[in-house]
Amino acid sequence: MTYADLAAHGETDTGGSSSKSKHRKRADLDQPTQSRESANGGSPRPDNNGESSPESNHRNLEYGWQQPPETHFADIGGLQDRKNDLRRTVLRPLCNTDAAYERFNVAPPNGILLHGPPGTGKTLLARAIAGELGHPYLELSAGDIKSRWINESTEQVTQLFAEAQHFERCVIFIDEIDALLAGRDDDLHREHAQVVNEFLAHLDAEDPNFLVIAATNRADLLDDAATRRGRFDQQYEIGKPDHDARAAIFRVQLRDRPTTLDEEAYQALADQTGGLSSADIVGIVDDAAMHAAERDADAITHEDLLAAVPDTTSG
Repeated sequence: MTYADLAAHGETDTGGSSSKSKHRKRADLDQPTQSRESANGGSPRPDNNGESSPESNHRNLEYGWQQPPETHFADIGGLQDRKNDLRRTVLRPLCNTDAAYERFNVAPPNGILLHGPPGTGKTLLARAIAGELGHPYLELSAGDIKSRWINESTEQVTQLFAEAQHFERCVIFIDEIDALLAGRDDDLHREHAQVVNEFLAHLDAEDPNFLVIAATNRADLLDDAATRRGRFDQQYEIGKPDHDARAAIFRVQLRDRPTTLDEEAYQALADQTGGLSSADIVGIVDDAAMHAAERDADAITHEDLLAAVPDTTSG
């Protein structure tokens, strides 16, 4: 996949109208804007000054932008309330031209914060949001932006949001956001304060073409200014799955693998995996599949799965 592929998927046409509606149909998001190449020359379309437009520089992008993920909400077991909230507050405003949103001047959030213990599905949920939107996607950790060199972290933040402008719409996911936007305690951390200020300045953008999704295991470490309204407007705790969610995760993980399980077995597995995270359950299914493959079985059995359940569960 090349950056040209990404640009064609949804790169901004700088020659178009400067007025940009937040309320776009999903079908529109999947179509390229006006061609970057002229009909007779095949070179980047000049801007009003006769120079190549910014789109011609798409090959210079430094971050690892991807096509929209193939992950969707249907691929996530459990988290039904969270998915419903996101449909209402993010997907509907961004994917639909809705007169009601225009009438009341309702805009989707610039940022979403997912917080909770490790292994609960925050990254998977971020991918599913981008997949549902059909937007180009970038997945980073705070360490991909921070640098030990003076001023370089601030420059990396600037570069990140400059690259986002190459797309009509895009989703940026940053894991371990607490390492990037930790509280600015004192003047001893002036470099860190500059990074926080730079990031929040971009997050304050009016009618941005990006959606920032951030995840952390330690929301308490975040700078207070980062979590105020207008920045990470939507904040969701992603905790360990309850009984019904655990059964749903098993179903999702096993739906494309041969298995002998019936509904009673799914309920029994949910009973026996209390206290485990989503990642733990994914690991159980992977281990059970390995056991079944090692004995050249026709299907994964309830016994395979039980053998993979750790002894420390509270079920």
